[in-house]
Amino acid sequence: MEIFEYKPQQWEQAFASERDNLLFNLPQFKFNIEHIGATSINNCRSFRNVDILLSTTKFVDLSTIAMILESKDYKRLPESSTIDCIVLVKKSKVYGCGITLRVMEYASLSYRRFLAFKTLLRESYARVQKYNEFRKTLFAKVDHDIKRYNEGKINYINNLLEENYKFE
Repeated sequence: MEIFEYKPQQWEQAFASERDNLLFNLPQFKFNIEHIGATSINNCRSFRNVDILLSTTKFVDLSTIAMILESKDYKRLPESSTIDCIVLVKKSKVYGCGITLRVMEYASLSYRRFLAFKTLLRESYARVQKYNEFRKTLFAKVDHDIKRYNEGKINYINNLLEENYKFE
C-alpha cells in the first residue's frame, strides 16, 4: 500500500459515479451524500480510497441502508464501525480505486467531526502539507501496518479538532 499524489479528476469522477450508484440503489431513503477525506481536499495525498459520507436524519435507517448496500458489493467493516457510524468498503470497478462509505446520522457527533476536519484542511494549504507529511512519516513509522496507521491518524485528527473546535 502506498500514499498517492492528488488526482482530482479521477477521484471526483469516482465520487460522482458512486453517488449516482447510491441514489439508484437507495430510492426509498432520504439522505445526503458528501465527498470527504483526503481525496476531497486539494493537494492532499491519499491511499486511493474515495471517502464518502452518507447521512440520514433517521437513526433507524442506518442498519437497513447498510444491509441493502452489503447486497450490492459493499463489505461491512465492523472493526472500523462505531455506534453512530457504519463503515462499508468496496472496489470501484471503473476507476480502480477503493470506496469507503460511512453511513451515519446527520448532525451526529461523528458527522460534525468529519466535516470539521474537512473544513480545517480546506482552509489552509500549509495544514494540508503538514497532514501529508505527518501521514507519510506515520506510515513508515508503523512499518505500513494499516491498523496502527489508522490509530495514529485518528489521534492526530482528534488533537487537531480539539485545538480548533469545541464539540458537544
